[in-house]
Amino acid sequence: MTSPTGLTTLRAALAVLCLVALTACGGSGTSDTPPTDDAPATEDGNNDGSDAGNATSGESGTPDDNQDGAVADSGAGTDDGSTDDTVDGAGDGSADGSDDSAGSDDDAVDDGAGDGVNNDDESENSDENAELVDSPSTGGSTTIRANRVLAPLPSPSLTPAPGSDSEPVRSTGPVSTVDEFFLVRNPAGELIDTYDIITDEEFAAGPLPAVIETPASVDPATNAPPYFDNLNDVEVFAGQQLTLLLRPLDPDGGVPGLFPYDVPTGAQYVDNFDGTRSLIWSPLQPDVGIREFTITATDPLEPYYRTVRTVRIKVSMPSDPSTIVNLAPVVNLIRPATVRVNDPVVLYIKADDQNGTVPVLEIVNPPPGATITPHYDDPKFTILRFIPTTDENINLELIARDEIDASLTGTSTVYIEVLDENSFVRPGSRLRELAATRDLLFGYASLLQFYHQPDGAVYADIAAEEFNFVSTENSLKWDRLNPLPGKYRWAEADNLVSHAKARRQAVHGHTLIWHRQLPGWIQRTEPAERETHMREFIDRVVTRFGDDIPVWDVVNEALEEDGTFRSSIWFDSMGAEFIDTAFRQARASAPDATLIYNDYDVSFAGPKADGLLALMQSLKDANTPVDGVGFQMHLDADFDRYDEVARNFQAVADMDLDIYITELDVSIRDGQTEEQQAYVFAQVLSLCLDQPRCKAYQTWGFTDMYSWRVDYRPLIMDNRYQIKPAYLSIQNRLLGN
Repeated sequence: MTSPTGLTTLRAALAVLCLVALTACGGSGTSDTPPTDDAPATEDGNNDGSDAGNATSGESGTPDDNQDGAVADSGAGTDDGSTDDTVDGAGDGSADGSDDSAGSDDDAVDDGAGDGVNNDDESENSDENAELVDSPSTGGSTTIRANRVLAPLPSPSLTPAPGSDSEPVRSTGPVSTVDEFFLVRNPAGELIDTYDIITDEEFAAGPLPAVIETPASVDPATNAPPYFDNLNDVEVFAGQQLTLLLRPLDPDGGVPGLFPYDVPTGAQYVDNFDGTRSLIWSPLQPDVGIREFTITATDPLEPYYRTVRTVRIKVSMPSDPSTIVNLAPVVNLIRPATVRVNDPVVLYIKADDQNGTVPVLEIVNPPPGATITPHYDDPKFTILRFIPTTDENINLELIARDEIDASLTGTSTVYIEVLDENSFVRPGSRLRELAATRDLLFGYASLLQFYHQPDGAVYADIAAEEFNFVSTENSLKWDRLNPLPGKYRWAEADNLVSHAKARRQAVHGHTLIWHRQLPGWIQRTEPAERETHMREFIDRVVTRFGDDIPVWDVVNEALEEDGTFRSSIWFDSMGAEFIDTAFRQARASAPDATLIYNDYDVSFAGPKADGLLALMQSLKDANTPVDGVGFQMHLDADFDRYDEVARNFQAVADMDLDIYITELDVSIRDGQTEEQQAYVFAQVLSLCLDQPRCKAYQTWGFTDMYSWRVDYRPLIMDNRYQIKPAYLSIQNRLLGN
C-alpha cells in the first residue's frame, strides 16, 4: 500500500507527464523571492523539451493524439484531433457526457484481402547464439541486442487475465443500424479508476510541492526557476463562485508564460491582462469532492524550464442546498446527418443536467413508426430509431425538462437529410474491385461505433462496397480496451471484426504499443514491471482475435521529429529494446500475422525519416520479426515531395520490408482546391502501385463527416457521402490510366 505522502508526490509527477509542450507569454511580476511552498519536489535534469511532437511541413501531425492536453494562453495548439471524441454511452455503458453522439470502430476480411500480406517471418526462429532475456532491458538505452529470446510470461500473470466479467453480452432491442450480424455491448457498469479519488486526509496534509522541470542546458545558479505567488489549495461550497488568482513570477525579472491542465468542466481560464490569469468556476452538486487543477509557469528565456503546481480544490455541499442555483437542462448536440431512404436511423439523445438530476426527455415530433428505448446503463440516454420511407427531410424537436422544476427546459433541433437510393450511386467500378486485380489492400479507418450513428447504415454499406481492408481507428487502443487491471472492454473491436467478416474485409489492428491513450493504471506501474505488462497486453489482445486480424501495428510513433527515440513510459523503462520485445511477443502470440511499425513524417526526406531507416536497420540486424513499415501520410493538397517518398519506399523495400500506407488524408488549406487534393491522392497511389513491396493503401476514414481534420475536408467523400474529385482520381489510377 502506498502511503498518502507517496501518493501525492506520484500524482504531482504524473500531472507533469501529462502536460503538452505548449507555451505562451505571461505578464510581469514584482517579487523576487520564491515562497517556501514552491520548494521543488523534484528537479529533472534530463528534460530538454524534445517531446513537443509538433508536425513539420509536408505531413501534418497524427490523428491518434486525442489525449486531453494543456492549452496555452495564446490559444496556440497542434493539429492533433481524433474522431475518438464520442458519447461512449452509445453502446458500452461508459457515457462521458460528450456533446455529440459520434462513435468509431472497425475490423473485417475480404476478397483479395490476404493477397498482399507477407506472413513469412525469416527471423522468427533464433539461432544457437540466441540470448535468453530473463532480466529487464535498460531504460533509455538506444541499443537493440540481436537474437533475443523472451523469457516465458509469468504464471500467475502480473495482472489478472480477462474473465467472464469482461465478456461482451448480446445487444438487444432497436438500438443500432446493424442487421447483418449480432451486435454486442460491454457489460453494464462504469469502470472507475479510484486512484484519482483524493481523501480528506490528503487534502488536510497541505499543498503539494512544486515540481521543477530543468533542461540539461539550464544552470539554476544563474537562472532561477519561475514560481507562483501565494498559490494554495482552496475550499468552496457548491453554488459559490471560486476565483483563483494565478500570478507567475520570475526571480530574474522576466515574464513567465503559463498554461493550465485539468481545467474543471464549466470553468473559465481568464487572462487578466496584467501578467496574471484567473480560474473562475461555480461548482455544482456533481462537483462535490476534491479535484486537482495544474498550472505550469515557463521561464521567459528557456520555455522548457518550468515550474508545475497542482492545486487541490475541495467542493462541499452547503448547509442549505436550496442556495445552489438550479440550472436548466440541456440536450446534447447531434450533428446534421445525411441518410438513405429505407435505412434504419438511430439517434442516441442525451438529456443532461448540470445539477446532477436526470431530466425528462420529450420528443415533440417522433417520425412515424419510431421506437423509443431507454439506454441499458445510462438513464440520461434515450435511443430513437426509425426508418424513413420517403426522401423528405426531418427536423426533430427535442425538449429536456428539469426533474425538479418542470418549467426549466432545454431544447434542441436535429436535422436529418433523407436522400433516395440513387443519390448514393457512384460511377464506374468499385475501388476494392479494382484494387483486388492489383493484389492491393485498399482500406480505411473505421469510425468507432458507426452502428450507433444516424447515418450508420449508409456509412457501413459504402465502406463495404469500396474497401477490402479496415483499420481499427480507436477500438483497440489500450485505454479503451483495458481501462483497469484485469478488466477489458472488447465489444467495440468484436463488433468491428463481425462487421468485417460479414462484408469480406480484412482487419488491420491499430495499435498495440503507443505512448499515448494509455490508462492511468499502466502509467503508474513500476518501470521494472512495464515489460511484463506490455507483453501480457499484447498476448491477450492478439490471441483473442487470432486470424480475424491478420495485420497489426505493433509499435506506433516511437520516434521524435529529429529521428531520436521518443521519451515514453516504454523507452524510459526499457530503452529501444521495448520495440524488439513488442515485436517478438506479437510474433510468439500471432505466428502468422503481419507485424508493422507505424509512424508519421517518415515518408519524405528529413531527420525523422533517417531515424526510421536507422531503426529498421537495427531491427533487421537484431533479427526482430518486423514485416513492414506503416507510413501514415497526413498530407496537405500542395504536397509535392513525391521523389523523396519514392526513395524512402525503396529504402524500406531494400531492407526486405513491406510498405503499408496506413493513414492517408489530404487537407485542403486556404487557397487550395479539390483538384489539388485529387492529384495528391492519385500520386501517392501511383507511388504505391509502382513499388512492388507496397501492399496496402489506406485512408484515415473516407467521409469528411467523421474526419479528425473535418475543417480541412481531407477525404474522398464529402459530409453527404457524395464523391469528390479525389475518388475519381483514385478510380482512374486503379484502372491503369
